Amino acid sequence: MAAPCFNEAEGIAAVVADWDAVLTTRPECTEIVLCNDGSTDGTAAVLENLQSRFPRLQAVHHTANGGYGRALAAAIAATSGQYVVTIDSDGQFDLADAFVLIEELERGGYDGVTGWRVGKKDSTLRVLADRGMNLLVRALFRVSLRDTNCAIKVVKGDVLRALRIEARGYPTPTEICLRLIARGYRLGEHSVTHRERTAGASKLQPWRTAWSFLRFLFYLRCKLKLHRAGIILDA
Repeated sequence: MAAPCFNEAEGIAAVVADWDAVLTTRPECTEIVLCNDGSTDGTAAVLENLQSRFPRLQAVHHTANGGYGRALAAAIAATSGQYVVTIDSDGQFDLADAFVLIEELERGGYDGVTGWRVGKKDSTLRVLADRGMNLLVRALFRVSLRDTNCAIKVVKGDVLRALRIEARGYPTPTEICLRLIARGYRLGEHSVTHRERTAGASKLQPWRTAWSFLRFLFYLRCKLKLHRAGIILDA
């Protein structure tokens, strides 16, 4: 599994312990890869301590903050598993749901399965904004997925490690979905639970994030169209 981590010193120990407890119940060989994205609150020291307690934890460190997408890409690149689960490090997702997604992937013959959040635990404004963004994604890219920006996904490891990720922030989970589909991979969707954050603070700035997301969607749409037209080699 792969996750970005930025200024989560307050809650990351509990999250890693929860993840490790879930993985301990599984027979598969598993790993936790976290990318500390230039945290300034002591997250690096917390992760160093956690690595001595949890052998399956591997930490990648960036000296400066480069954004969610860059950190997630670095974590993904450091994985080695047959499947890679992407997840946020704020504790809002139950890692046990990842194995439901893997079962769906294998049952449906998919290359990846993305979660869709049932009863999203967030402010009314953010829930409505998220729904609006998903409507826009479906209209612009003609996809039927309900929740492309859900952070928890499972993708075949070789497929995800080869995928180019350009987004630096909030649009990253959506970019992963759209690039997989554009490359002809089969992407399924399954419901997952969503929990309230119990420690730390969200890094999102609603209006700035929404504007950035909108600009990136139009950039990606243009780029994918140019690729399909044979005008550029790599989308």
